[in-house]
Amino acid sequence: MFRKDERVMLDQPLKSVLIPLFLLFLIKRATLLLFLFFIFFMPVLAAEIKGRVLNLLGNPITQAVVLHRSSGIKAVTDAAGQFNLSLPDEDKVRLEITHSDYIEQEVVVTSREMGKRIIVTLVPYIVQREEVVVTAMRHPESSMSVPAAETVVPTEILQEEMPSNITEGLANMPGVSRMGAGGFSLVPNIRGLARRRVLIMIDNARVTSDRRTGPNASFVDPDDIERIEVLRSPSSVLYGSDAIGGVIHILTKKPGMEDGLGGSVSARYGTINSEKGMGLTLEGSKGNTGFYLSFQAVDTENYSSPSGEVLQSYFTQGSLFGKISHVSEKREIHLSFLGARGHDIGKANRTSDLEPTWYPEENQNYIQFHWLEKGLGKGGNLAFQAFLNPNFYDTIKETLDEITGDETAESYSKSQSLDYGAQLSYRKEMGKHFRLSGGLDLYGRTSVKSYTLDNEFDPAGNITSELVQWPFAHGDRKDLGLFLSADYSGIKNLDLVGGVRWDYIRMKALPEDTPPYSTSDNSAWTGFLGGSLKLTEEIVAFANIARAYRVPSLNELFYTGITGRGSIVAQPGLVPESSFNLDGGLKFIFKRLFTGFYVFYYEIDDLIERYMLDPVERVRTYGNIEQGRISGYELEVEYYPVPKWKLFGNFFSFKGESTLTGEPLNDIPASRLFMGTRIWFGRFTTEMNATFQLKKDDTGPDEIPSGLPGYEIVNLKASYYFNTSFRLYLVLSNLLDKAYLSRPDTDGVEEPGRNFVLGVSYSF
Repeated sequence: MFRKDERVMLDQPLKSVLIPLFLLFLIKRATLLLFLFFIFFMPVLAAEIKGRVLNLLGNPITQAVVLHRSSGIKAVTDAAGQFNLSLPDEDKVRLEITHSDYIEQEVVVTSREMGKRIIVTLVPYIVQREEVVVTAMRHPESSMSVPAAETVVPTEILQEEMPSNITEGLANMPGVSRMGAGGFSLVPNIRGLARRRVLIMIDNARVTSDRRTGPNASFVDPDDIERIEVLRSPSSVLYGSDAIGGVIHILTKKPGMEDGLGGSVSARYGTINSEKGMGLTLEGSKGNTGFYLSFQAVDTENYSSPSGEVLQSYFTQGSLFGKISHVSEKREIHLSFLGARGHDIGKANRTSDLEPTWYPEENQNYIQFHWLEKGLGKGGNLAFQAFLNPNFYDTIKETLDEITGDETAESYSKSQSLDYGAQLSYRKEMGKHFRLSGGLDLYGRTSVKSYTLDNEFDPAGNITSELVQWPFAHGDRKDLGLFLSADYSGIKNLDLVGGVRWDYIRMKALPEDTPPYSTSDNSAWTGFLGGSLKLTEEIVAFANIARAYRVPSLNELFYTGITGRGSIVAQPGLVPESSFNLDGGLKFIFKRLFTGFYVFYYEIDDLIERYMLDPVERVRTYGNIEQGRISGYELEVEYYPVPKWKLFGNFFSFKGESTLTGEPLNDIPASRLFMGTRIWFGRFTTEMNATFQLKKDDTGPDEIPSGLPGYEIVNLKASYYFNTSFRLYLVLSNLLDKAYLSRPDTDGVEEPGRNFVLGVSYSF
């Protein structure tokens, strides 16, 4: 037996052993519990996502619901538009943002973004309530207060429609139609005005073409476009010559300015012409600097109408677009390059079987620089822009024997130039209600020349005659403009705008590359005054009066030679066009309903028209008529009966005539009704629309004498988002396989028959 003191001595070492063992047990159990806690509980509360929900004007949206559907966790934005969510820890978190007045949006937040405050911008059902446009006033302005008719085509619409070029993308806009014989080279027409009377711009840089129908910017791939702003109002005060009919402003995509690297790949296929399109984009940023790089290409064969194959309607197009941007609170700097190459662009017309015509090469190279300095002089912004575009295109026309099909003659033409421009402008907020903008701009073309070669062949294919000509060389144009505009909103519910501009334009060339120079000097004063009146919170009336002008182009003055539809004779004695313009309208802008009604009246002095000199040889020329008059009206409607159902449509009717003879003018489109419906089912969207064009009897001097029959076509469109990365698009056009002519052009061909286009895109 142990003695008591011996037991005490034994208990001390036993305690010294058992206590550490017990503590070790507790530590292991606690470690295990902590481990299990981290495994099962911490992921539920690991990801903290904070953000704000804003509208298009940058104002907070309250009571928007932010839902993480997989967990059911949601939050509601406060008065500042802020929300805070604690979510499961995932590499990607998908959120759904809903509000009764806005289109539902889904966003993906990656792991690298979870520590930052994200910004979500919701688009209202009626975009005109909050939309900001830049083209109408040449500075950001709410579309509600703009005293003009304007339409914005966002990138989402272009993605879903998958048009081959912007002319197709604008085909269903109110007041806009297409002009030309057919195929890829159609140009947009606004309110019956085209042929260099509608100014097309890319990020404020002018687009110029030596083609007789004018520019169409077909070399800009729709996948590189952020939005297109269409201004259906004279704008020579803000932009100088060539904007009598309005402005089509193409705004290209910019880097997302979110740290990291991303991009997308896309492809599409069309059945009517074996269209094969593909694209690859990359973008990334670090801090305030980012880049966007895009390669796009499309290749097609001749398309088919219900009556058969339409010859010379094929084309191949490729482009490389890159932009580097630096954006901060005080300044924005953008440097971009757009290189486009067109190859074998067919010129479809009614005589393509015997006189096939095409453009073997078209080359465009836009280099642009933009600098915007913000906050100068207590609320002033200073902007500088410059661009260069060396460009050229070739034209080939063959003449085939009607019986043997052998080539009897060939004509070749090449035109090239260096286009350039620069603008320096300053905009100042002078008090709460007054803004003043002014500046100077320079637009020019230099080294413009045109070369033609005509060959004739014998039955064996040998050249029997050869004629080399220079219609003109050393062409040069300089347009220097000074402008000033003001915006005053100090009167309740009334916003007044006005402006004045002076331009000096000098053109010269060597006809037939032989001295002396032929020159043309012109100067012009233009001005406008307009205003918008808010009758109620939802109804706005506007009106404006303006004087606009257009100088004849170098080609109209000096080019005599072959064209895509025959040949043309220049008229060096052409004088500039000048116009007196009135337009106005009413805009009804409710939360779920938008209605716009617009009227206009244009008088154009010395309107330049083209006429047929020789119908057999298809020789045309130009001439000034005393005065042309164009008037008409437009109506557009957009309505959401319930959140995921949309009804829309527009209608226009125009009339154009010579005030001297009363005869109809060229290029006035037939009256047209466009209407449709769109439904959202989760990630699936479907749309059906129809176009009804009325018969046109009052055709112009170079249009179909017998008039243009009416037609009706139906189209179907659908898209499905498998997730935010993978999307599928489907377009079924001319669903009923209707044979129709859409333009009264004497060389016009039938439009494509039923066409199935399938597109896919994947973002990473």
